[in-house]
Amino acid sequence: MTRERAQRYQGRARFAQVSDRRHAPLDTSAHTEPMRTSILAGPGDTWGIPGPQFVWLYLGLAAVAVAGVLLWRRGYTAGPSLRSARNLTATQAALINGDRRLAVYSSLAALRAAGAVESDKRGYLKQSGPLPTSASELDRVIHAVTKNGISTLGVVTHGRVREVLDRAEAELGNEGWILDAAARRAVRSGALVVFAVLAIGVARLVAGISNGKPVGNLIGELAVVAIAGFALLSVPRVSRNGRRLLEQMRREASYLSPKQSPSWTTYGPQAAALSVGLFGVGAFFLADPAFAQSAALQRNIAQTGGGYSGSDSGGSSSSCSSSSSSCSSGSSCSSGSSCSSGSSCGGGGGCGG
Repeated sequence: MTRERAQRYQGRARFAQVSDRRHAPLDTSAHTEPMRTSILAGPGDTWGIPGPQFVWLYLGLAAVAVAGVLLWRRGYTAGPSLRSARNLTATQAALINGDRRLAVYSSLAALRAAGAVESDKRGYLKQSGPLPTSASELDRVIHAVTKNGISTLGVVTHGRVREVLDRAEAELGNEGWILDAAARRAVRSGALVVFAVLAIGVARLVAGISNGKPVGNLIGELAVVAIAGFALLSVPRVSRNGRRLLEQMRREASYLSPKQSPSWTTYGPQAAALSVGLFGVGAFFLADPAFAQSAALQRNIAQTGGGYSGSDSGGSSSSCSSSSSSCSSGSSCSSGSSCSSGSSCGGGGGCGG
């Protein structure tokens, strides 16, 4: 009995302790303190930013910079609306499609179709008949300078011819079909934003090397940003809508394409000039090969295999597109940041210095 009483007493004591705990206040001090995660930079991190974290931050900064510049360039190089556009003259089409030489060749096509010029045994151009009634200003000037015989190169570089072409290019620039020197400089200045981002990366690279940190992936990113920056220095000479207007006119005048073997005698002098202006000097060689060879016209002006159309270095418009797409590869800087893979990062400081 004594043992049973002792057991009952112990059971009552345990029950009293449990009851007291139920009414006692809950100690939550250990659970109300804020969680602290160690995300601070280590004492040896360059600029107080861990290498892997800087690589991702720099990648985002570079992508935003390149994308922003590309969007800004797109608006600046668009050109006027096609809805209110008028068709270009043969001279204007040649200046957009090629260069000043092509403009001269288009005028020679008109004069040749009208029987107003010919080429002698020396390859010099000289008058052989009166001007056609529909002659343009450039036609009249070229016809005048060939009075005493002159080479094709002499026509291109003649002062009076250059004055006419200067006015024609200025008019195209004012209308927005081509970008003049001032406009191209303004567009080119957008690359400074990307070079500023490049400068930040180079400073980080130098600091990381000084601290003995691995910088492999940062170097890869810097290479991509540098390529994007230099690609953005390439600016198209012809606006985007200027190229579209040229393509639209080519479709409308497809009957003048060299593929159609048009007869300049049938269509007349102005159609001959437009054929060369729109489709390149190859149209001249197909329509009048003897004169083209005798006058030493250069085949490589605005001529491609698919229809004798193209553009000069200003036609970096199309190369501007490719460069713009190559620029956009700047936003693919992620290729430079293989840091996440950890392949060249190692353990500690990451690969961003």
